Amino acid sequence: MRKTIRNIILSFTITTSATAQNAAITNFVNSDNLTQASVGFLVKDLTNGKVVAQYQENTDRNPASVTKIITTASAMELLTDTFRFKTNVEYCGTITEDSTLVGDLYIRGDGDPTLGSAYAPVTCDFFSETLMAIQQKGIKRITGHVVGDATVFQEDGAPFHWLVEDIGSSYSPTPSGLNINDNLLGIVLSSDSNGISCTQCAPYTALMQPKIEMTQEGKNVAWRMTKTDFSWTPTLRGNIPMDAKQFIKTEMPEPALFLADSIRNMLILSGIEVEQEATTAKWYKRDSIRDTIFTHQSNTLKEIERVTNYKSNNLYAECIFLTLSKIKDSLAPRVGWQSANVISKFWEGKGLESKKVFQVDGSGLSMKNAISPKFMVDVLSYMYTQSKYAKQFLYTLPTAGRNGTVASFMKGTALEGKAYVKSGSMERVQNYAGYINANNKWYAFCIMVSNFTGVRKPLVKQIATMINQVIAADK
Repeated sequence: MRKTIRNIILSFTITTSATAQNAAITNFVNSDNLTQASVGFLVKDLTNGKVVAQYQENTDRNPASVTKIITTASAMELLTDTFRFKTNVEYCGTITEDSTLVGDLYIRGDGDPTLGSAYAPVTCDFFSETLMAIQQKGIKRITGHVVGDATVFQEDGAPFHWLVEDIGSSYSPTPSGLNINDNLLGIVLSSDSNGISCTQCAPYTALMQPKIEMTQEGKNVAWRMTKTDFSWTPTLRGNIPMDAKQFIKTEMPEPALFLADSIRNMLILSGIEVEQEATTAKWYKRDSIRDTIFTHQSNTLKEIERVTNYKSNNLYAECIFLTLSKIKDSLAPRVGWQSANVISKFWEGKGLESKKVFQVDGSGLSMKNAISPKFMVDVLSYMYTQSKYAKQFLYTLPTAGRNGTVASFMKGTALEGKAYVKSGSMERVQNYAGYINANNKWYAFCIMVSNFTGVRKPLVKQIATMINQVIAADK
């Protein structure tokens, strides 16, 4: 009799919980700002694998920056959490008795996005390290070039599947096999009766000073740079008031050339003569036989991925993504479609339906990406329940209501500080995916909203409210 009563109470509790969860989801999807939207939602209890709540979770949608969860999880599994990018300083030729390098100095990149980065987990001075290594080698004169070698990635410019409006912007610099200073230039623009001029550019070298053509457009027009790939003669279009100054950040046209020229200038200022101009392996013959002077190693992948997910750093994500193609072919230049295949085959091998999703980049900038909430939750579930890097991966995600790009998400709710979340947003897109620690359980969840109307901020609050209601009902 007692067992029967207990079963009745349990059945009532489950029914009541499901009713409350369904009501929360129904109220959310029927909101006025979502009448034309596509919504997908899934929450899974990781202690038993049961689905707690769901709504159209199998439909692929634009994932935006939650794509970085797939990229970083795949990289941690395939490269390990202690993987480090390596940048080599090499030379080709001979070093004579009078300390002359008869040949060229090479800086060979491995795709490290952290050289000179403002977001690097631990700052390093690659330039001083290079100078010290060359001095210790006894080189006092170089008859050839300083060559930036970025050929580890296929050098075909900005990803062709990115929107034109994103290319060249401060948040989407083109990834390179040899990155420097986040591949960004800071430009100070001035306006007077003679028009608009570039009065300052940093970082700066004489060779690298862009020849910028500026076009004044209508009021309240954001600055945009248009250029062909690797061009140092871009066009800036935007608006600046008369007799005013404005600072903007935009893409560095060719990071490998900038880095090579910067190294050359540093050597000259330190008393080491360099006879030829800086160049890159893209334009200059590549000598296969080189001797290594020293190797710089980046921070660990775990630390780099923490920046990637906390800051939603697109450059970091793209470099990690492209590096995954080395799993397929360690010698060929890394290209995006190879990385996508590597990721798809890895998750297929783990039993996930990866053939039903589409990933073409690492950051989520492309409109061609299409991933379902179910696949996202499946990846999160695997990383928590089966991966030996479970703790390391959780470490890479910011805490809702506390830090990163979700510092305001869920703030002031019962789940503040209890959710570890990656956000993703584009025009008319708002997504979240990650983990929740509540009710003495761990959950994996993903919500995707496409084509909402109205203002974003109220929608973010609605999402937080709905998720809180669903989790609160699961007791």
